[in-house]
Amino acid sequence: MGFESSAMKSEKSRPLEINAVLFDLDGTLLDSMPYHVRAWKEAFARYGYYPDELEFYLNEGVRHDVTVRDRLRNLGVVNPDPKMVTDIFETKREIFSKIVEMRPLEGALELLTMLRGKVKLGVVTGGVSAVVERVVAELFKGYLDVIVAYESTVRGKPDPDPYDYAIEKMDVPRQRILAVENAPTGIASALGAGLTCWAVCTTLSPRYLSQAHRIFENLHDLGEVLTRDMQLKMPE
Repeated sequence: MGFESSAMKSEKSRPLEINAVLFDLDGTLLDSMPYHVRAWKEAFARYGYYPDELEFYLNEGVRHDVTVRDRLRNLGVVNPDPKMVTDIFETKREIFSKIVEMRPLEGALELLTMLRGKVKLGVVTGGVSAVVERVVAELFKGYLDVIVAYESTVRGKPDPDPYDYAIEKMDVPRQRILAVENAPTGIASALGAGLTCWAVCTTLSPRYLSQAHRIFENLHDLGEVLTRDMQLKMPE
């Protein structure tokens, strides 16, 4: 089932030809967000701080140091010690690496298989390169033409830099690229780069994803509309 958002209503003139699809990774292709959130909560708790769990889902993809500072600011800590900031996000990474169980989200491999050879494919993620490379090698090998990770740009989501960088590497006109996201920060990043953005409700309800051009319950529904309504074509 698809939901037309307010952004979609003003996008009727968008071309139907798609030459490339860029996916977020965590929570979009990979069933990893519960592990990220658990690791963040445990890392903060070690220092006596208890941020709201929803904030981690809403701000997925933001650079780790910014995540720590923003969560602490919401708890009244305006100028945190830089070492504590670093310690918290490094602790989070350590916890995550120990608890995560890597597996694709339902429908992810089917969608990638359907798209492979028809359009260019890429991932734009806030995950660190070492983890992203392992995930791709174990789960998504042979599917992706471009990978943009934490270290690829100075500014992360919601800044458009990660998608701008992916567009440059793709060498495809941005008006013919579709971004697929699952969080407001990723949607903002894609829209800031001038891309059409569709969202899936894999981690958040539609009300949090209203800025996307279209919203889908899952990847299966998104794939059905993508193949039915869009002309998929490899760039010349």
